[in-house]
Amino acid sequence: ELMREGKPSLAIPLIKDALRENSQDPYAHYLLGIARMKCGRFFLAKQALETANQLLSRHSENLRSLGWVKVMLGAVEEGRNDLREAISLDLMNHLPYIDLAMSYFHYFDFAQGREWLERGAALASKDPFVLHNLAMAKKMEKEYARYSSNEIQKMKEEKMNPEMQKAFRVSI
Repeated sequence: ELMREGKPSLAIPLIKDALRENSQDPYAHYLLGIARMKCGRFFLAKQALETANQLLSRHSENLRSLGWVKVMLGAVEEGRNDLREAISLDLMNHLPYIDLAMSYFHYFDFAQGREWLERGAALASKDPFVLHNLAMAKKMEKEYARYSSNEIQKMKEEKMNPEMQKAFRVSI
């Protein structure tokens, strides 16, 4: 409930208390990962989501979240692989398609991003998350259309720089 209210930092101690009661509950580890992710604590989120994945392997929604966290930590291809696996486990869940799409937009690969975004949108064209990401993707494409391919390549390289990634995470 606290996370739905936009208060993930308040949920974390409660989830940790639940984990003290049952440290083998994959859903509690998943929730801890989500709460930490929403707080911008990506390394800690990854740890919790990896634990959830060990306890309940090949769970689509956990892999989706784990994949996105890895993308945010700069392990882009590893994260995309998790997102693709989440898709293969639940072909009708539009969310990993959208996350995979945005992982491409985030690194300026608009063609690949559009392809995955269209697949996800086809599954849930009226979903607010889909609509928000469609608008964001359109805005990004328009904004970056003014740059040359050399400038885009330089921005990609800069975004892959560990120091820049760290600064981005700190800003979150």
